[in-house]
Amino acid sequence: MRAVLLALLLAAAPAGAQIYKWVDEKGKVQYGEKPPPGAKIQPMRGEAMPQSPSATPRPPEDISRKEQEFRERQVRQRMQEEKEAARAETNRINCEAVRAQIENTERANIYRREGGEKVYYTEEQKKAELNRLRGLASKYCR
Repeated sequence: MRAVLLALLLAAAPAGAQIYKWVDEKGKVQYGEKPPPGAKIQPMRGEAMPQSPSATPRPPEDISRKEQEFRERQVRQRMQEEKEAARAETNRINCEAVRAQIENTERANIYRREGGEKVYYTEEQKKAELNRLRGLASKYCR
């Protein structure tokens, strides 16, 4: 029993060691048990050593706020995905319609109505209309 008590007393001895304060060659304040030789030391008496900024405890994180932000990000992402899906579906429908128009324009003589009469397109007008339709196809049929 005495041996255990003696061991505990010897183990606690370093805890009561003297702490010194000094300024190093870079001008920073240092603390420790063994100052370098030639340093202007100041013994610390019962004062607590300052803690480094990394040892400063952080305030507890607000988990509920972070969870709410996460849910909001998920909702925004879902809404964006739905918009993109709707845009893709609109493009698909427009693509099919434009391709059908191109096919009809290539196969038939196309016309427009003016004053109740049919006015057929010239070859130049037909080529211009096909170019316009192909431009729409490149926009919608990606």
